[in-house]
Amino acid sequence: MSANRFSIEGERIDSLEEFLRAETDNCFSDILYYPQELMNSEDKPIVFNGKKFHGVSFKDTMLKNIRFIDCEFKHCLLIGAKWIDCEFIDCTFFDTNTSKMKLSNCLIDPLSFENNFDLKDDANIAIDLYHTLYRNSSETHQPKYALTSLYRMKKAESKYLDSKYRRKRINPNQYYKEKVKYLAHDFSSGYGLKLSNVARLLLIVIGAFSFLNYLLSPYIFTKDAGIDTFFDSIYFTCVTITTLGYGDITPDTQFGRIFVIFQTLAGFGVISLFLAGVASRALRSN
Repeated sequence: MSANRFSIEGERIDSLEEFLRAETDNCFSDILYYPQELMNSEDKPIVFNGKKFHGVSFKDTMLKNIRFIDCEFKHCLLIGAKWIDCEFIDCTFFDTNTSKMKLSNCLIDPLSFENNFDLKDDANIAIDLYHTLYRNSSETHQPKYALTSLYRMKKAESKYLDSKYRRKRINPNQYYKEKVKYLAHDFSSGYGLKLSNVARLLLIVIGAFSFLNYLLSPYIFTKDAGIDTFFDSIYFTCVTITTLGYGDITPDTQFGRIFVIFQTLAGFGVISLFLAGVASRALRSN
């Protein structure tokens, strides 16, 4: 699977009417659309419902006021195409080159392109597309699609870094330094866009420290103030990480106090990530 194609073979089409007549069994196949525009002269939307576009080139074409419902685009060329006031509802794209494609006031779900790219070879095209989708979604106040586009763009950037390394455009030190940043940022907070990732990280931190507090209880507490059950350990860990500090269970060894400091800092870091994620989502959505 690869969208990195720049030419296709097909029949030359020189008008909208000729294009519409080229449909066979709900499929437009092997067509090179040559007119500069695809739009209805009567200012009414053109509706394609349940159609397939296989091997169709809309290269450098302006497509305006068109509704695509449950349509499939496969092996198409959309290089430099300009989509204006278009809607894509439940559509899917496969192996379609979207390089330098432009969108203006369009409704389109970024997940429509989920299976379109082989990010090993298409990462640069994917970055360009998701950036375009992000700008369109932001300008048309579609916050959910804007956040999804931005996250997909970051994932594509990570894959593009792999591509640069394979082509020896960056040295190993640069690659591993940047790759670790991408992986850590994605895992911890989904590039500041996925609060579920932060919640997962918080659960991991609580679980890990709860286990360690229970295991190291004799070194953290005296016998009179220790942790008796694993539930006590979870309670103590949550109170420590959230910096509530009720004081009913208190470390009274030097090692325990130092260990609790690390837990507090870890909790503060995760909570800060969560608050940063909330702020980022709000700003990106607007």
